[in-house]
Amino acid sequence: MATDLDSTWVSVERGEIDRRIFSDPDIFEQEMELIFGRAWLFLCHESQIPRPGDFFEAPMGRDNVLVVRQRDGGIKALLNTCAHRGNAVCRAEEGNARNFMCTYHGWTYDIAGNLIGVPGLEDLYGGDLDPSRHGLAQVAQVDSHEGFVFATMDPSAPPLPDYLGETGTLGLNLIAAQGDMEVIPGIQKFVIPCNWKFAVDNLFDWYHPQVTHLSALQTGMLGATPPGARLMDSGGAQTPDGREIQLPGGAVGGDVIDSIVCLDTYGHAIAGPTAEAFGAGGLFDDSWRRTERARELLGPVGSRVAGHPNIFPTLWVSSTTQASLRIPRGPMETEIWWFSFVDRDLPPDQRAMRVFAANHVFGPAGLLEQEDGENWAQSTIQTIGHRSRQVPQLLRMNLGRGKVVRDGQSPPRIEGTTSEHAQLWTFAAWSAWMSGCGWDELRRRTVPPEVL
Repeated sequence: MATDLDSTWVSVERGEIDRRIFSDPDIFEQEMELIFGRAWLFLCHESQIPRPGDFFEAPMGRDNVLVVRQRDGGIKALLNTCAHRGNAVCRAEEGNARNFMCTYHGWTYDIAGNLIGVPGLEDLYGGDLDPSRHGLAQVAQVDSHEGFVFATMDPSAPPLPDYLGETGTLGLNLIAAQGDMEVIPGIQKFVIPCNWKFAVDNLFDWYHPQVTHLSALQTGMLGATPPGARLMDSGGAQTPDGREIQLPGGAVGGDVIDSIVCLDTYGHAIAGPTAEAFGAGGLFDDSWRRTERARELLGPVGSRVAGHPNIFPTLWVSSTTQASLRIPRGPMETEIWWFSFVDRDLPPDQRAMRVFAANHVFGPAGLLEQEDGENWAQSTIQTIGHRSRQVPQLLRMNLGRGKVVRDGQSPPRIEGTTSEHAQLWTFAAWSAWMSGCGWDELRRRTVPPEVL
């Protein structure tokens, strides 16, 4: 019998996803309206716009938005499109400006979005044009949490703290708790020919590293204990030349718990190894967890979480000090943005290590994401075949056995070994968003069940 979480495209009961959702143009158009036109979306970090006039251009679905620090210290998000003929009023990706001028006809706006200059206002318009009515359009709501700036196009959306909930808040705090964090200048941007949901699905996937990332792990650049290796069901993996790579954790069974999945309303989820199973050292040092600030921000459950959070729909907080946006550019094209963070007080040598990790773990030159991107592209391509797209995608690992723990220690969670609960929950929430229901109904439909 179908459950309340089942839909035409997603069956939580069977653990099946209709592959058409990864390439169908009509479904993509609905996503732009029903998800990206309503959800709170990450725009930038406040450290990128510290002074009045500082701006950063960010995507919200297909809209380009200028996030601008105001003279009173506040933040506004303005659509980067002139009220006259729609041209972009700013061509730079980030910087500092006293005003924004459209290069088409010279209409000029101040940093608050007010129209302050129109060539020929009196002579050509005869005084009939009211500048006060033609400023830059503003995004409905803007707010931030621990320096992470979000916005939504929907004036009726719940406040950001309510939207983030326990899981989304914890996900952001996993970076904020690491110190006085700032973004390293330079956002890594590149395009992968895949559907955005494959890139989101993968961030929870601790089943693939032993296969997908075997060559990356052999380089030794990621340390002796690769992320996720502790969660594999095999005690070791054979390299092409017959050498064995040890995967700590061995054959996991019984009541062993080395993975934790946190779930929440609106589709936010965290899935990955516990901090104890993940290990520490090298690029993945976690000594920051023992600070008073970390204990305060993370709480007892968060202190055990090593990764990976996804703030629905597309913000990934990685196990290092990075955050990534998976930006849908089309049903079969996704632009990836990587924001890399560092504690302002880190010594130069440790800062250099963080920059090294930012360049070589993920991103266009990252050892892991180059391999991941091949999988996402191939998985997307296979969804356009007439027969291939009729084969359902499976998310059945530990299906129906994931008991959601609610013991007063937030957020709700499933504890065990490697599973696909976070992926399945994300797709279930995606289905609820795609129904177009109101916010109250959406929240009801995205409350985690007792068992997943």
